[in-house]
Amino acid sequence: MSNKVTKTELSGFKDDKEGVKEFSNGEITIFWQPELCIHSANCLIGLPSVFNTKKKPWINVHASNSKTIMRIVDTCPSRALTYLKSTKFIISKPRKTVKKSSKFARVQITKNGPALITGNFIIRDSNKKKIKLNNEVAAICRCGGSGNKPFCDGTHQVIGFTD
Repeated sequence: MSNKVTKTELSGFKDDKEGVKEFSNGEITIFWQPELCIHSANCLIGLPSVFNTKKKPWINVHASNSKTIMRIVDTCPSRALTYLKSTKFIISKPRKTVKKSSKFARVQITKNGPALITGNFIIRDSNKKKIKLNNEVAAICRCGGSGNKPFCDGTHQVIGFTD
């Protein structure tokens, strides 16, 4: 899975300057959307020199190389962390084959957290109306406490949900 920023997301970031934080080293820009974070801690565990909640700012894009940072950002299941490569620094050959999307949905139940859905899926509300998704991943609430149902908003950590 890639957490590279899409054109739609990028234009949304420009409109919502309050809700999106940017961190850049010139080669890449990391975007953080706190309201999407489900606190999987993949970033903190995967690259603590860059992602450290005990420091301000908590993201230090100068503490590692861009390729390593992008690899860790790609592990963020909620896409609260995304990145954009600077076109000035990209010197690569175009991809020869197009990556095919999965024919199936994959559901992963996280320990003491949400169910993550990836792949080919549609989410509908109780009236069978499609719910628009901005990401390739959906984090579905399992604790029942989310204020953004059916999606997870991190409330499971506040109420002490365990499974």
